[in-house]
Amino acid sequence: MIEAIKEIGEYSIRKDHINSEEPGGFLEIFCQDIQGQSPKPPRILTIDLEKKDNQILFIRVSEEEYSTLKNARYLYRFGSPVGTNLTPTSIVTDIEKTYPNKIKRWFEQDFAKIPYSLEEKDLRYLKSIKDCLDTNEPVIIDQIKTFLCDIRLKKESALITLVVQEHNQRQYLGDIELFQSLFIKKTRASLYQKYHMESRGLNQVCSVCREKKEEVYGFVSTYNFYTADKPGMVSGGFDRRQAWKNYPVCFDCALALERGKKYLDTFSHFRLYGFDYNVILKPLHGGNTEIFDTLETFHTGGDRIKLNKHYRSLMSDSKDEIFYHLSDKENSFSCNILIYQEKNTEFKIERYIEGIYPSRLKELFDAKNTIDAKQTFRSFPIPVFKDKKIVSEHPFEFTFESIFYFFGKEIDQDARTYFLDIVNRIFSGTPVSYQFILSGIARKIRKLFAQNNFSRESALRGLALLSYLDELKLLGSYKDGIPMTDQSITIFPDASSSDTKKKADAIFKEYHSFFDTPAKRAVFLEGVLCQKLMNIQYKELDATPFRVKLQGLKMDQRRLCGLFPEIQDKLHKHTANYYRDLEQLISATMVEAGNDWRLSTDEITFYFMLGMNLVDQFSFKKQDTGGIKHE
Repeated sequence: MIEAIKEIGEYSIRKDHINSEEPGGFLEIFCQDIQGQSPKPPRILTIDLEKKDNQILFIRVSEEEYSTLKNARYLYRFGSPVGTNLTPTSIVTDIEKTYPNKIKRWFEQDFAKIPYSLEEKDLRYLKSIKDCLDTNEPVIIDQIKTFLCDIRLKKESALITLVVQEHNQRQYLGDIELFQSLFIKKTRASLYQKYHMESRGLNQVCSVCREKKEEVYGFVSTYNFYTADKPGMVSGGFDRRQAWKNYPVCFDCALALERGKKYLDTFSHFRLYGFDYNVILKPLHGGNTEIFDTLETFHTGGDRIKLNKHYRSLMSDSKDEIFYHLSDKENSFSCNILIYQEKNTEFKIERYIEGIYPSRLKELFDAKNTIDAKQTFRSFPIPVFKDKKIVSEHPFEFTFESIFYFFGKEIDQDARTYFLDIVNRIFSGTPVSYQFILSGIARKIRKLFAQNNFSRESALRGLALLSYLDELKLLGSYKDGIPMTDQSITIFPDASSSDTKKKADAIFKEYHSFFDTPAKRAVFLEGVLCQKLMNIQYKELDATPFRVKLQGLKMDQRRLCGLFPEIQDKLHKHTANYYRDLEQLISATMVEAGNDWRLSTDEITFYFMLGMNLVDQFSFKKQDTGGIKHE
């Protein structure tokens, strides 16, 4: 992964003609892209100062729009959550804390010592700025608060920095040679200085480029994969000076990694249900960098690309992903997916999925298209919520949202680790446990049933997820009985040619992998019949008292077989029982299933609830009327 990011960084440096040996090039690489700090670009608040002779005077606080072109001029780089940044430029949290801790405190450093080693003239200049900020602190904070009121109302963020006016020229910190020099010295020193000590090796091999270099550093923190502040994390025990032995990085590679990370954050950063991820493209032939044009084109023209009627999304319903755009390419590169969470200086890799070729992406989208084309799902609308209210609907499309739906984060459970594992297995083509997936589906269905909530979405999302995995041949062995044949059941001839039998056969054949035993078909059909009864109850009583008989959907074969005559008895007590053919079909299928169904409680829950929620597939004008509530 590190090597791929380094190559991307080297490509970006060449493409943008950056000379890292010049101050401007160094700043271009190491100044952070402020736009990535929040969903919207921050507003820029400048503390405007004026230099007259040897004095620094406060003028005002000003507001301006953020400009990407000014990143190196703002001179922003995060330092420490409890200390200062590398310069007196900071994202504003609470101004009563940001101003003293991030702005004023920065000037309290001993700039006469290494790595700064400033001359007296420069020390006086910095002290005059500090004195001005101290003297005018109340008015500066008041003016900042005035701007923040409007910014907070718009739910935007703000960045505060200094501007020094001299000879009618407005200079940001990045325009001032002294601040450039301080930034460069501090940044270079941070690669090997930490915890009041140094960690660098001389004439050692860099772990990234595999070349012997004059110096390698131990605190390169482009990605904080490990920490040197705990015993056992540093080679040689707890001697942090030996940290370079864990992860030795030369200066050139540190530059390339920093640029590579910034490139990925700009052109290849996406969101996945609370996680961040980068798509790291690696050309199979090192000199072939044309594939990066695809990333850049998608970044600049993604909205136009996504409006194309053929565009499909797989990871999420937000349609903010690049995989479909990559799936029609030649196998001249591989995709690596870095899923992570980042907060301040902590960078936690959740998953790193390697070696995904365009041909594999095409297989994933082909399977998705097969699922989306099934009539069961085409007629299944998904509600769109706003402020916890349904405001509209959109047609169902299979995405990884159906995985997160069952293995996501809820108030009483956080199953996101399983979600990431399943995503990893789908991309890498590793089988997934059928029983494990089924247990997640059944848990969700039972929870909704216990809360008396609709379960149609959970049942159909479960079927879609299982069907998608089955289409990719990723489900572990789960066929446990006699496979379904095209032969009709002839035990009850009256049922064998009925409309009900034809409708059932259509469903069983469309999902033949999941209705491969008579037992599964019997459970499904009994679920249909149960929902028919509850629809009648709801129409006549405005209630469904039979629900209590379902025992929270934790039924085994014995209970399910005993439930069937109870459903029949309730139906026969009504003035008209329209479902005798369905009852006969269930009876015939149960006889065919025999005495040993070999179905788990989770399977019975899933197939039974699936039948309840596909009850509309068994509607007939002479039998059913509209306006009836079902699961």
